[in-house]
Amino acid sequence: MERPKHPTDYETGRPPKEHYRENSLQGMIRKPVVYIPVLLILALLVILLILNNSKNNQIREAQEQAAQEKEEMVTRANQRLSNNTAYFLKTLMMPFSWAVRTAMLSGNVEQVDQYLYQFVQEKNFELILVTDAEGKVISATNQKYTGESFADHFEASLLNGDDTVLNTTDSTSIKVATPIMGLNSKLGTLYAVYKPDRPLAVGNK
Repeated sequence: MERPKHPTDYETGRPPKEHYRENSLQGMIRKPVVYIPVLLILALLVILLILNNSKNNQIREAQEQAAQEKEEMVTRANQRLSNNTAYFLKTLMMPFSWAVRTAMLSGNVEQVDQYLYQFVQEKNFELILVTDAEGKVISATNQKYTGESFADHFEASLLNGDDTVLNTTDSTSIKVATPIMGLNSKLGTLYAVYKPDRPLAVGNK
């Protein structure tokens, strides 16, 4: 096959020059069949990159949504546990105060002591005590409080209620105060410190 001639080969009065050769780039440009597949491959790589980024974004969004839903679920579960604990304490303290009242009406302080020591064996109870109508501690599972004024060690306002009161301001324990009512007057107050189980955390299985 004859090689293409250099343009000056056709100029009159000049000696013919060597045949002019195309460089490889010019050859590729003149041959679409060569560079079209390259462009297609580049386009395919760009499409794959876009699809991969989109997939990663979707996975990240799904993970963030799942984490948020799990956190909300744990929060709701802790709230239910807290409500159940409050209901449990109120339900438990009322009949116990009736038993203590019977012993107090008969003047049997030793019986009150026995009731308290039996009751404090229940899980999570740290302290139980009984005061008289003036707020003096007449019986306690921790003897250092016996004979002391309740107000010197605990929140005095808890003795003023006519119904069971829960104090949950301390995240580590719940204070419960239940009035002990006689036939015509208030005999005293039953007070307990309850340490609930640790709340659920998002990382817990």
